Amino acid sequence: MILGKVEPPSTVYVNGKPYPVSARGYFVLGVSRLRKKDILVWSKTGGKKASKIVRVLAYPWPIQRIDGLPNTYVNPSPENVKRIRNDNRKVRSLRMAMANLIPFFLKKGFITPVKGPITGVFGSQRILNGKPRSPHHGLDFAVPMNTLVRCPADGIVRLAARNMYLMGNTLVIDHGLGVQSIFMHLNRISVKVGDAVKQGDVIGRVGKTGRATGPHLHWGITVGPIPVDPARLLDR
Repeated sequence: MILGKVEPPSTVYVNGKPYPVSARGYFVLGVSRLRKKDILVWSKTGGKKASKIVRVLAYPWPIQRIDGLPNTYVNPSPENVKRIRNDNRKVRSLRMAMANLIPFFLKKGFITPVKGPITGVFGSQRILNGKPRSPHHGLDFAVPMNTLVRCPADGIVRLAARNMYLMGNTLVIDHGLGVQSIFMHLNRISVKVGDAVKQGDVIGRVGKTGRATGPHLHWGITVGPIPVDPARLLDR
């Protein structure tokens, strides 16, 4: 995730397309795990222009093997594939909206939602029951059932969904400028859609709902539709 600032009022373009900017001139870019080309960012204020190239470098993504999953979660039936697509559509529609242009996270940054060992890192290629699947788009924390989950940064609750097929009980919090947190496999959700939450507030409890071999928390961060590594946002 890359934070940018221009002198307002300015128009920002990313690879030639207009990009949302806050009233104070802040904007956020997400760099896709699979991106191979540099990113051209330029801004225009009146007759003045400024530009910057964001260099994108190769990275050795790890491989993670997970065995012992029920076959229905690795090779779902046509009926469950339909459920998965509907679940993904709900989350994707929130990410594409980018309606909130207030960067709530600027003052205090991000904290971890739980404290415990990390058993899954961002970007790792997943091998589930011996079969290659999509890369992992978040951090997995191996913590006990019903561990309190705290809000990593100020924001607004956009989704509080129960019984999603793969994600289980799922929560999405909008931190502004297209930056959102997603929390999966929860046992309990303690907030509702529309709630304003502060950093450190209890928002739920760890569970093992959906596709999970045991109690853990999946925490993901997206910028618009692009997943980014939550670990790189901590202590910054």
